Amino acid sequence: MQLQNRLAGTDSAVPAQPRSQGWTWALRLFGLALLAYLLLRLDLRQVAALLRQADPLPVMLALALLVPLIWLKTVRWQIILAAQGIRYGGRPALLAYFGSLFVGFLTPGRLGEFVKAFHVQRECGVSGALAFAGVLADRLFDLLALLVTGGLALLALSSLAASDALGLAAALALLVVPFLLFLNPAVYGWVQRRAQRWGRIGDRLLGVHGWLTEVRHSLRRLSPLALTASLLLTALAYGVYYGQCYLLALALGLPADFLVVTYAVALGSLITLLPISISGLGTREAVMIAYLGAAGVTSEAALGFSLLVFLTFYLGGGLIGLVAWLLKPAPWSQLRRTQAMREP
Repeated sequence: MQLQNRLAGTDSAVPAQPRSQGWTWALRLFGLALLAYLLLRLDLRQVAALLRQADPLPVMLALALLVPLIWLKTVRWQIILAAQGIRYGGRPALLAYFGSLFVGFLTPGRLGEFVKAFHVQRECGVSGALAFAGVLADRLFDLLALLVTGGLALLALSSLAASDALGLAAALALLVVPFLLFLNPAVYGWVQRRAQRWGRIGDRLLGVHGWLTEVRHSLRRLSPLALTASLLLTALAYGVYYGQCYLLALALGLPADFLVVTYAVALGSLITLLPISISGLGTREAVMIAYLGAAGVTSEAALGFSLLVFLTFYLGGGLIGLVAWLLKPAPWSQLRRTQAMREP
C-alpha cells in the first residue's frame, strides 16, 4: 500500500515539505553568516559613530516618502487588476499593500505577497489563481526596474566607454526578447506542451490555470495605455526610491553622487531576491561595500549606509505596515493555506 501511495504521489509530498523548508533555512543562514563576517572584520565603533552623527532631517524626509512610494505602486497594482476585470478601491488596496510589507518583514518566505492576493480574492470574489497572478504581474514591473538599473550599474564599472552603448543594447535585448517570447502564443504553447512532461510542477507553473499562465493572461490584458501607465508609475516609484536612498547617503555624508548611490542600491536589491538570506541581511551589505568601495567609500561608511537603508525601508515600512495590518488584518492560517496551494 505504501508503494502504491508513493507511485500515486499521495504521501510523497508529506516528508518533502519539511526537507524543503530545512534547505531553505539553511540557505538563508548564509546571509547571516556573511553579515557576521563583515561585522567582525570592520570597525563597528566607527560604523556606530557614523550612524549617531547622521543628519536626522534627510532621514525623516526619506521616511515620509515611504507613503507616496507605496501609493505609486498601489495605483500600478490597481491598473493591473482593472485589466483583469477586477475593481479594487484605493483605500483597501493601499492598506493591503502596506500590510503586505509588515507580513513580508516578519516572514522571510515572501509570504507578504500573499496578503494582497488574499484580500483581492476575499473582497472581490475572484479565484486565488487570478488574484495571485495580479500580484506576480505587479512584481514583474519591479523586477524589470531593478534589472535595468542593475545592468546600468554593471556597465558603469566598465572602463571601455565605447562599448557601453553595445553592452546596454545587449542587456536590454536580454530583458525584452524573453518577455516578448513569453507573450507570444506560439512560443508559449510550445513551452506548455513540453511542460506536460514535468508532472505536477509543470501543471502548477504552465498549466491552464498555472502561475505563469495566469500572469501571462494578466499582462496580455493590459492595453497599450495601461501598459504605458504601469511603466511610467514604475519609473516614478523607483525615482522616489532612489531619491530616498540618496537622502540617506546625504545624511551620512557619503562621498558619492546620486548615480553611484542608485547603482549600489539597485545591485544590493537584486541580490536580496536570491533566497540566501533573511530580508537581504549580509548579502546586501557585501554588495554595497564592494560597489561603493570602488567609488572611494570606506567599508565602514558603506556598511552604515546599508544598515540605514534597511532600518528605513524594512523597519520603517514595517511599522507603517503594522498599522495597516491592524486596520485590515488577514488570518495567518488562511495565508499559510493560500501559500501552500500556490507552491509547486
